[in-house]
Amino acid sequence: MTVAYARAYGPSVRVNAIQCGAFLTDISAAWEMDAFERRAQSFALGRGGRPSEIAGTALYLASDASSYTTGAVIRVDGGSV
Repeated sequence: MTVAYARAYGPSVRVNAIQCGAFLTDISAAWEMDAFERRAQSFALGRGGRPSEIAGTALYLASDASSYTTGAVIRVDGGSV
């Protein structure tokens, strides 16, 4: 869908997506943390993400630094996939 929208709305609009992994936000307070920590051991980074760790990706996409980026899905998942 990201690529299709990028082609349909380009060149005047850039369309990108951020594919998030497990981030330790307010919602994670409801998780069974022992089970999550066992699962996170299989991630390349071995832990859940902090919200501040996704901000850089969003800032990149919102900035002129990404002026040649469209139709991209950027994974920020600590290597969980």
